[in-house]
Amino acid sequence: MRTASVNIKWTYPPPVVSSDEQERCGNATFAVRRCSPTRTAVAVVGEIDAINGRGLGRYVERHTRASRQLVLDLRAVDFFGSQGFTALYFISVQCARSDVDWVIVGGPPVQRLLAICDPEGELPFAPDLGSALSRLDRLAQCGLHVVWSGRCGWRTR
Repeated sequence: MRTASVNIKWTYPPPVVSSDEQERCGNATFAVRRCSPTRTAVAVVGEIDAINGRGLGRYVERHTRASRQLVLDLRAVDFFGSQGFTALYFISVQCARSDVDWVIVGGPPVQRLLAICDPEGELPFAPDLGSALSRLDRLAQCGLHVVWSGRCGWRTR
């Protein structure tokens, strides 16, 4: 994997601790931002396919070890293949093992694949960044660690 610098414009608040890192993998660029001591955002630009699906999962795994919450921003993804779904499943397992609350924000390519591969809505998808952040804020305020249980909502772990 090559590391390249790509200009990603964050629509998320500036980080409390600067720990930005970018990585180019296939036709995608992954970037991480530490938004607060407990929240990390990972943004993806480009295409997620068989070449870089596993790389996405590993990148997220490396950058969520010290976090309690993760925003996976896939809004700038132009193509999201089946390996992307495999990466999301891997991320879900890693977040569950590490007690990390997380949410996916994605555009039409991600929504299309989730409609096919996750028809019950088991993965924590939010239609926009505002609702994703609100969901994570509510979880943090409640002090509960919960897991997404599909379209029916959240359940306590």
